[in-house]
Amino acid sequence: MKYYHVSTLGGLNVLEPRVSTHGKAYVYATSNLELSLLFGSKKSYGDFDGIYGTKNGKPFFYEAYVGAFKRRFENESCYIYEVPIENFEHGKTNFKAEVVSEKPVKVLSCTKVDDLHKFLLRLVSENKIELKEFQDTKAYKDMINHHISDRLIRYDTLQKCSSHFYKFLKEKFPSVVKKIENTI
Repeated sequence: MKYYHVSTLGGLNVLEPRVSTHGKAYVYATSNLELSLLFGSKKSYGDFDGIYGTKNGKPFFYEAYVGAFKRRFENESCYIYEVPIENFEHGKTNFKAEVVSEKPVKVLSCTKVDDLHKFLLRLVSENKIELKEFQDTKAYKDMINHHISDRLIRYDTLQKCSSHFYKFLKEKFPSVVKKIENTI
């Protein structure tokens, strides 16, 4: 068995732990290649682009706004690193599909993806990833607004964001941001 780590940086022989959203230095990986590709864009706003994860082992991405999938992945390239399973631990983060290592991880192989958007669309057409485009229905918008509100509150995002990120949130989710701001 192998794990996969996707990065916008190529030519790495060893993956070094880096501090990310969890506040600890980890190398992140997953056993699901298709899922790992959802982390291959440097244009990512993470959970604010959409809801993603796995259902019954199949990765999914639900757009949080019109065109989120395209905005996030178009004109992006990335590198898929295969890494050994040793030193990785489950359950260190809330994301069940994710494993982490606190130690540097040797790279087994690396594959470049030149056009991540096209590559992901091919995986969607092969039914390896479920893509749900934004739907202008009350039920869909309520689901997204609940998700966005949860992330804003859980990660205290409005207190920590840069002005560029804050502008993005105000543009894409004005009613959600206003509601949260009125409660703090």
